[in-house]
Amino acid sequence: MSETSKTVTNALRALSCFSRSAPVLTASEIARQLKLPRTNVIRLMATLESSGFVARRPGDGGFQVGLRAFEIGTLFLAANPLSSLMAKALDELVERTQCTAYLAILDRDDIVMLTCREGTLPIRFVWQVGDRLPCHTTAMGKAILAYFSAEEIDARLGKGKKLRALTTNSIRTRDKLDREIEEARKRGWGLAREESHAGLTAVGSAVVNGDGYPIAAISISYFDYPPDPKRMEKLASIVQSVARSVSDRIAEYGSYGVGISQRDLRSVPAESANGKPLAQRSSAERGARRTLGR
Repeated sequence: MSETSKTVTNALRALSCFSRSAPVLTASEIARQLKLPRTNVIRLMATLESSGFVARRPGDGGFQVGLRAFEIGTLFLAANPLSSLMAKALDELVERTQCTAYLAILDRDDIVMLTCREGTLPIRFVWQVGDRLPCHTTAMGKAILAYFSAEEIDARLGKGKKLRALTTNSIRTRDKLDREIEEARKRGWGLAREESHAGLTAVGSAVVNGDGYPIAAISISYFDYPPDPKRMEKLASIVQSVARSVSDRIAEYGSYGVGISQRDLRSVPAESANGKPLAQRSSAERGARRTLGR
């Protein structure tokens, strides 16, 4: 790798150090994360600052994400033809359920929130755009995983690996997750009860492209207390119906979803354990995925 390539790579790594839990970092903190000399990091941050990708905080000398990085980040949705279609779908979910509605994609073993619509119920909780959650703690994650083979799930989550937990109800073992995924396959939608946040229940359904591949998912979340199974089934039916409608539109207009599907596919390891590309599927398998839960 050339020196220029190393510099660009380190600059991108420096930007990746920032997170919702660490929105402000000093050069020393970034240097420790990257395992680079502080002087090198100071030069990197000066270059990023001059281009607007980071901004220096007055007073404490810390750095935060700059306006230019924000502007480029918003282009992910702005340039994607799915945005308008999905915005209407989320609006419909809120109108029909009064619950908060989300759109997310799977990035390796995380669900990433792309956008949301806040519900109208008096008590509600809202995840923020850009939040990352372990996929197995979310209804959307389970709904997407339901379309994957055991081999594909292994590639993302690992075999026999203890799963990350956010609450006492989070699934911690693959055996239990596999059972939940099988239930999601039978129902056609995913369920998460207090697995990502105490008190929060969510139901989600995958959005698939013309090949039956899950390119995104939508969900609603609400506080289900006392538990009401009939209400949950009704809400899940609405989410599944909206997801199917969007999927049908994507299949009809093949150009929809290209941005998200290609980004998502790039997040999958190129080959499985036996060397077969995970993205290759037979026409029969694609058809089976297309009709999941119908």
